[in-house]
Amino acid sequence: MNLYHGTSEIFLESIIEHGLGGINPNFHFRNLDLFKFLAEKSDTELMNNSEYKNFRPEVLAIKEQRDLFFTDSYGIMRSLNYRHDGIYAAYSREKAAIYCCDNKYGSEILEYCIKLYLLLKAKIPNFKLPEELNLFKIEKFINVEHKPIIVEILNIEEDEVETESGKKGKDALLALKNAFEHMNQKQKFEDLQYLNFKLLKPIPKNRLKFYEVEFSNRPIEGKFEFTLAEKTCW
Repeated sequence: MNLYHGTSEIFLESIIEHGLGGINPNFHFRNLDLFKFLAEKSDTELMNNSEYKNFRPEVLAIKEQRDLFFTDSYGIMRSLNYRHDGIYAAYSREKAAIYCCDNKYGSEILEYCIKLYLLLKAKIPNFKLPEELNLFKIEKFINVEHKPIIVEILNIEEDEVETESGKKGKDALLALKNAFEHMNQKQKFEDLQYLNFKLLKPIPKNRLKFYEVEFSNRPIEGKFEFTLAEKTCW
């Protein structure tokens, strides 16, 4: 079975050198610590900002590293994982495409860090990021286009993953295999797009394929369509 990880070209060099999951930038570069600093500052300075209030539930979920529950268009209760304790991959290629095209920097944490930074900077012109937290130098990514990337993980093994809820990979993959045989196409799309796995060990480059993603309309805009072009010249 193959899995899919959505990211951007910002992180390609690291993935190629260290494997997928070899380095988690949220910890290695303190991106998660920077986010928590920005989240706390935003709750002090931006509570009257309508844009901030619109995505504050997501900010709080990331800050607290928990799930965010919502009801989908069919009335089914779903949850989105806003924990960043590892590298995650989707069962659905479509879910990976939605992730990397919806997060223009290829990282949820980096995306929200930059959004909060820009809102704070607009209100506080002399606002600066703490150097000890800003190891990734997020400012340099703001005005640059970054191509979305899907990384395909080949032949995943049972002991290499667990579910978002911590269920063992062996049990989850067996249940998935049994359920998959009885699903129609509509069920496969609606249910499997929410199925993600946490990598328990780095996946080396020789088991990865890389694709540039071309798309029309961002997922939140509707009518989302995408194509993949495999990249082999790394």
